[in-house]
Order: sequence, then structure tokens, then C-alpha cells
Amino acid sequence: MATKVSLGVIGLGTIAQTQHLPNISELDDRYRITAVADISARLGAAIAADLPWDVATSQDWRDICTNADVDAVLLLTPGGHEVMTEAALVAGKHVFAEKPLCLTVAAATRLNALARDRGLVLQVGYMKPYESVLDGLGRRLGAIGDLRLVRHTVYHPERGPQLAHTTVLSFDDIDAGALGGATQHAEARTIEAIGEPPRQWGRLYRSVLQGSLIHTVSLIRLVFGDLPVISGSRLWPAAQFGPDVGFGPDDTDPPSLQVTGMLGARTRVEMNWLWLPNYPAYREVLEIVGTGGSMDLDLPPPYVRDRAAELTVRAGEGVDRRGGGTDSAFVHELVAFHAAIAGGRILDDALGAAADTAWLQQALQTLAAADGVILGGEVEERLRPG
Repeated sequence: MATKVSLGVIGLGTIAQTQHLPNISELDDRYRITAVADISARLGAAIAADLPWDVATSQDWRDICTNADVDAVLLLTPGGHEVMTEAALVAGKHVFAEKPLCLTVAAATRLNALARDRGLVLQVGYMKPYESVLDGLGRRLGAIGDLRLVRHTVYHPERGPQLAHTTVLSFDDIDAGALGGATQHAEARTIEAIGEPPRQWGRLYRSVLQGSLIHTVSLIRLVFGDLPVISGSRLWPAAQFGPDVGFGPDDTDPPSLQVTGMLGARTRVEMNWLWLPNYPAYREVLEIVGTGGSMDLDLPPPYVRDRAAELTVRAGEGVDRRGGGTDSAFVHELVAFHAAIAGGRILDDALGAAADTAWLQQALQTLAAADGVILGGEVEERLRPG
């Protein structure tokens, strides 16, 4: 029987309630939750009361890091996790951090070194590479010939359609000062990453690129072993790109965007992120086209449990469909985290997150340059001669 790992969970919002908490409860041969923290005391109490263990609660995430009954910390708060990750690692805890790990390449690289030096697991919450149909995909790519096109498209509706099937608890007891402090920290890290361009560029970087497109980037990196060399990018409609762009209730709609590039000399890559507020449901498709066939990977919505990706392969005269069903990648990534704590291997570490962040910064730079905007921070340093 596997050794149970005692978990402390920081952040009890949408992704915690729709995926991680129910999945951990089903993995009770591997995990138990001993403590939770959320800035809403009422939410923490409600969640703890519904869990099948005796769970300590706190409004201060630091209490999780210092709790002697916690072996590993799950960071499920929105935004970057640099400070929390460092505190947990310094306290000797293994860490599973939802994306994005950090907003800067330097921070992700530093955290990777800290985890390595302390012999701790630091796993980033990229669930898509854990889809069962991706096992052995590299070997099957040969069936469709030389690759010519890789196209990934996200059809992204507003929050309502994504959560129509479930109920997410929330309460109005959140301290405005705590939220303001988190926003100030995110803005400071954004300045380190991209300097101080007009406000909308920082918000686009945090909400769309690091908040959503990063999943596309990590999936392509892990499936194909590399990221494309960027050749172009664009966003539209331009009139929709205002200073308050984002996903929050008081934000304005983000624009759609596309980033294109090449994997090697013969494979074009297109990443399309489409903001479609009234689209009936979240949809995500990876198309791989070769000289002798094609593959279509239909990925499940992020807030729907017990649903797996489906892969359709068209080659020769046949069509092969596999996957689907209830084999969730969210469960597989938690199984992998447990195995890594016991000495196993993870797919998605902090160095991968650093590579993804560097690529996203470059994508933002090409978008900004087309609008005559010059970025600073790490982007400027990377472009500086020598």
C-alpha cells in the first residue's frame, strides 16, 4: 500500500472545488488533507466541514507552510506562486503549484534550484500532458508522415457557461486589503517581467498569456520536445484591447490572439486563443497534420470532472479513435505528484515553467512591437546585446 501524504491546501476557489478537492478525496489511499487556508474564513470552514478528515483551517497561507502535520502543499490560488512556493520549500514541504508558477524566468529558475538543493518535489499544475491518450504519442506520429502543421485552438467563453453544470461556493467576508496586497504583488512581478508598458499589456500578460495560453505552450513543449520559433502574432479586435482587460467581474473583455512559428524547417505551428463570451461551452483542440494523415486531440473543459481527452487518427484508409471516458488528467497529475514524492518522475517541473514563461514573454514582445510598444524587464534584458 502507498504511504499516505498529508496535504495542506492553499486557495479553495474554483479549481480547488471543481477538480482537486474531490479528486484528492477519491485518492484517499495516497492522500489525506490535514489543513486548508483561504482568505475567506467562511469558505475555509465550509470546505473543511465537507472533507472526510479532521482539517485545520486558517486565513493565513503561512500557517500551512509551518504546519508540522503537512508533508506537501497544494497552491491553488490564482496568479503567480513565487512567494508561497519559496516559503513552502524553505519549510521542507513538497509543492504542487497551479499555473502559473511565476511571472518571471528568474524566479522559476531560482525555485527549481531551491527544490533540487533541498531534495523536494516542485511540480507545476499542467494537467494536459497527463491525458492517457498522449502516452506513446511520439511513436504514433510516424503514422501520419512528416509533420507540416500543428494548430492549437482554444474557444474560451466567459465564466458562466464553463460553470453551468456545478456550484462553486463563495462568501463575501474577504478582506479588501488582502486582495489589494495580492494585486500589488502581481503588478510588481509583472514589472520585473515586462517593464511598465501601458496597463493593458501587463493585464494581458497575466490574465490571458500566463493565465490560459500557458497551457497550450506547455502542451506543445511536452508533446514535441521543443517550442516553436515565433514568426508572427496578432490580436483582434484592437478596439477591445483596453486598460482593464481581464477575466474579473469588473474587467473588460480580452481580445483574441494568435501566435505563429516554426518547429524546425517544415512544421508550422499556430496557437489560437479565441475569446468567445457567449460560446456554448469551453472547447480546446490540437490538430496535427502530416504528409500521410492527421491527428485531432479534443481536450476536456477545465472545470468538468471525470472526462478525458479523445484522440482521432486519420491515416491510410482508416480512422482510429481512442480515449474519452472518465480517465481524468487531473487525477493522473496528482498520482504523479505522489509517485514523485516517493522518488518517481514528473513531467512538468520549474525549468519547464521557466521555458514557457520565456516563450510567452517573447510572444508578448512581438504583439507589443506590432503596436509600437516597447517592453522592459526580462524581455529587454534578453534582447540586449551580449
